[in-house]
Amino acid sequence: MKIKTTVLCLPVTDLQKTLGFYQGVFGFSDAQIEEGILALEFPNMSLFLMEKASYESYTRKADRAALMPGASAPAVISCAVETHQDVDHAMETAKHHGGGAPGVAAVDATSGGYTGYVTDPEGHLWELVCPNQQ
Repeated sequence: MKIKTTVLCLPVTDLQKTLGFYQGVFGFSDAQIEEGILALEFPNMSLFLMEKASYESYTRKADRAALMPGASAPAVISCAVETHQDVDHAMETAKHHGGGAPGVAAVDATSGGYTGYVTDPEGHLWELVCPNQQ
């Protein structure tokens, strides 16, 4: 099998608030909601943030319900960024756009990368890593 593309779909309850977060924190200034989906193109991955009912129209086909993160983390979306300032800025900006920044950014003892975490307004967890400690 040869995979052509990868799409990650996540359920949300408030697409408008989610749109503001991804515009403000990740810089998707041109992003728009179309047909109940906020589609964002990251390097090597498309992220589809979908209204919960639309999301469940897919998960129900596999006998699954939508799982909203809340205080849990059913998934961690991890990405590398260029500088530790990118990590710090995202953590600070997340709070101003309806998200959160659990913990404090720090150098990971195992990998040596500068790592911080942000959550979007729905609670989806992002791990931001600067591998080179710039």
